Order: sequence, then C-alpha cells, then structure tokens
Amino acid sequence: GMGPESKKPDEYNTTKREKIILRPSAALPPANVNAKQIAGKFTSQIREMHKMCGGRLDLIHMMFCQIAEHNGKPPIPPQSMLLLLELSPEDCKEHPVIVSDVSLEKAFAKMIKPEDNADVFYSKVISVVEQQVARSKHATVEIEKLKPAFKELHGACGGSSKALFAFFMELLPEEQRGQYSLPMWVSMVMKLPPQTTIIELDHFTDCFAQAMDSTDTAESILPKVRKHIELNQDPKAAAAKAAEIDRQAKEIAERERAAQAHAQSGPSAEAVELVNKFATNIKELHSATEGRVSLIHAAFCSVAESNGKPRIPPQAMGSLLELTKEDTMKNPVTASLEQLTKAFAKLVRPDETVENFQSKVIEVVEKCTRRAQHASKQISILSPALTKLHDACEGSSKSLFEFFMDLVPEAQRPGLTQEQWNSLIMKVHPKTEKIPLDVFILSFQDSMDDSDDSSKILPVLEKHIDMLNSGGAARGKTSQEEEATHDSENAGAAAEKAEAEAEEESAGEGKAGQAQVEGDEGE
Repeated sequence: GMGPESKKPDEYNTTKREKIILRPSAALPPANVNAKQIAGKFTSQIREMHKMCGGRLDLIHMMFCQIAEHNGKPPIPPQSMLLLLELSPEDCKEHPVIVSDVSLEKAFAKMIKPEDNADVFYSKVISVVEQQVARSKHATVEIEKLKPAFKELHGACGGSSKALFAFFMELLPEEQRGQYSLPMWVSMVMKLPPQTTIIELDHFTDCFAQAMDSTDTAESILPKVRKHIELNQDPKAAAAKAAEIDRQAKEIAERERAAQAHAQSGPSAEAVELVNKFATNIKELHSATEGRVSLIHAAFCSVAESNGKPRIPPQAMGSLLELTKEDTMKNPVTASLEQLTKAFAKLVRPDETVENFQSKVIEVVEKCTRRAQHASKQISILSPALTKLHDACEGSSKSLFEFFMDLVPEAQRPGLTQEQWNSLIMKVHPKTEKIPLDVFILSFQDSMDDSDDSSKILPVLEKHIDMLNSGGAARGKTSQEEEATHDSENAGAAAEKAEAEAEEESAGEGKAGQAQVEGDEGE
C-alpha cells in the first residue's frame, strides 16, 4: 500500500486571488444544525487521528484526500483544506504547519451535510479515519521489529537512495514495479527532492512506516531486508543491482522522450492513413458534439479510462487539438473536424493495427457519439420547457439546481452541493447566482446520457415551472413523495452503499453516476 503523494507545504502558498476565495461556505458554521453533536460522537477517533498525524497539515490533508477518494470525489485542493481548518496565510509560514485538535474537530463538523445522520457520517468519513488510525498503529508495531534490520541495511549500503529503492521495489507486486522511477519514488514515497542520493536512516524508517498498509508485516518483509543486506555486502552484486536500476531509469526516460517526440512531430503518414479508415466515425462524433471541446474532451477521457489509463488533463487536450488562443476565446470552445481528426491520429501508436484501434478507440467513440446524438435529440424536445423554467426563476442557480436534483430519486442522489453542481455540471464559478440561458441548456445537454428521456424529464419540468409561477418554492411534494423521502432518510447508510454499487454497475450511467463522473474531470 503506497500512500498517495502528500502535498509539499509550499503548495499552500497564497496568491492574490485569495481575496475572492476566502468567503465560501467552508469558512461558515456547519450546514447541519446537529453537526456539532454528530461530530461529538466521534471525538475519540478524531483525536486519535490528530495524534497519529502529529497535527501536521500535510498528513491531515492526505487523510482528507483519502476520505474524498472513499466517497468517489476528487482530492481536496490545498486552498479548500486551509479554509476547512480556518488557517490564515500567516499560520502557514511555519514548517511543518501544525493544526490544533480543536480546528480539526471543527473541520470534521463542517463536513457533515444537512441530510447526514451519525450513521451516514460514520460510513462516509469516520470509518476511513478508523482504518487509517488502525493502519498507523499496525505500522508502528511492525516498524519496531524492522528497525534493527533497517539499521544493518542502511549501514551496508551507506544510505544510498538507489540501494534503498532497489529494496523497496522488491516489496511491490511485479506489475507495479515498472511504474516507479527512482526520482519519482524519492519524491513521492521518501518526500525528498528527486535528485537526493543519500537518505538518512530515521527519515527512511518514518517514510517506510507511512507507506505500509495493514497487510504488511515485519515477518514478510524481513527476508527481503536480509537478501538486500547480503547483496550490498557483496560489492559485485551491489554494482550489478545499481547498473540494473540505471538501465531501468534510462528505459523510462527513453519512453518519455519517445512519447514527447511522437506528440510533437505530429502524426505519421501511417497514422493518418489508419485514422482515415474511420473518417465517417470521426465525422459523426464531430457533428453530434457540434465540435464542442468539452464533449470531445469527455469522449477522449472515456477512451483513456476504458483502456485503464488516467483521464486526459484539459491542457493536454488543448494541445492534442492544437487549439489556438483564438479558439479558446470562443464560447463555447469548439474544434474543427480537421483538428479532431489530427488529434485522433496522434493517439495511434507506431505499431497499431486497424482492429486494435477499432476496439480500443473507435468503439468507445461510437458510444459517445450515440450519447451526444441522443442528448441533442432530447434537448430539442425539452428546450422550450427548459427556457420556460429559466424565465420563471430568472436564471436563479438555486431554483435550477433544485429542479436538477429532483430528476434523481432521493436515495440515489449524488452528494452534490449547490456549489459543486455550479462548477462541475454547469461549468460556472461555484458562487454564481444567475446562470445564463444558453449555458444552462448546453450544460444540461452535456450532463444527459442514454437513460435520460424527455418523457421522464418533462413532468418534473412542468411541476417546477408551476411551482415557480404560483410563487411556491421548488419543494411541492405529494404525500407519496413525502413518504418516500422519509423512508430514504432511514435508509441512510444503505442508500450511500446502494449508490456506490449502482455507480459501479452502471459505470456512470444515469444522472447520479453522471454527476460524479463529471466531478472527476476536475475542470
């Protein structure tokens, strides 16, 4: 279990933009009136976590990111972490930054959503804290048993980062070893500058303990320490091992360089020829998305994910499409068919076969095309009613959000706040109070997938238009719905679990899945 990369404290630097950011809800008292009471039930777990982290901001931040991950959310940005903990730029001058247990307890209370009860909060948040505290206690016990052997290993190799890296790699499953280069390991796991050649014993031991998980035991690690002590005591074997690591580093660097050269040189003649075999598919995607980059980006991310690769960052998408500064000024940003075709050609690997490209890329593209066609057909039916709703509430993001949430059965609703919906679904600033009509309609269209049907959406639209016109807030529930709501509140944690399972099954189909899939894009 290699933990995620923890943020270096300098990433908490504050910028001039701070002035705008310091007012959001993170700095307000908790939204749930019982938040203090609910959090109070878990004081002992929160204090244990505080003790385990030594109050260090970087370790607390890492922990909060693990909680976010457990709930299928993107990692928490450093700025939000500062707001949650009510830290000022002044507080961040010290290194490491230390947070009081009181601030930590307050931050947990703020994470409690209005609809949470103690059970839901336990399963969403505290269970992760308990796991990590247990992991840390386990690591503390096991590391004590490893210390004498680590001292011997460190002595045998003189603390060489290369030798310690070679030992560490031995502990990883075969398929993970190629993923780490020495500099990457030094910075992510050892939390040192990547060029470091000598690592102190205590530092190595501490970082090793942080990287351990509950399944790592001294008993399983010791034989490998012994093996590397012997290896380092034999100058010939040690030199051979070091040469192997240098060779591996060269290979990784070569791969990186080749990939970059490949991206810069533009696609090869073979790649262009291969992609032209699928000209119709690409043209259909282009017309279904109307060339909108947000949808093209989503399609490329689907291709990446279906091949087990990480999502493509927005900047990388911009350079794949060779967007100019003028292109990005358009609203919405669009790309030409030529730009799109060239971007596909850049995805072609040197040894790609037609069959392979078809199954890895084109089949996923066809799915995205169908979805975009479906959405634009539905939107042409829904557009007049969406416009009416927008007129009735004068574009109020609050009313539009209430309508959107009403489309999803309560038990499956993603835990989206108004601000998250603004930024993830509507793609506007989180604090926006009025959403322009064209932005609302386009963003609504982009959030639809195959299971969303105008016939299901129209009645909900009508209901909200009526309520707004009759001056009622968008809350008018029939008694049947009231009962359903009541049941779903009791469902609490079960609903949470069902949502997670439904999400896995549908892999982000339907609105609830959609909201979270969009959320990961982190744009």
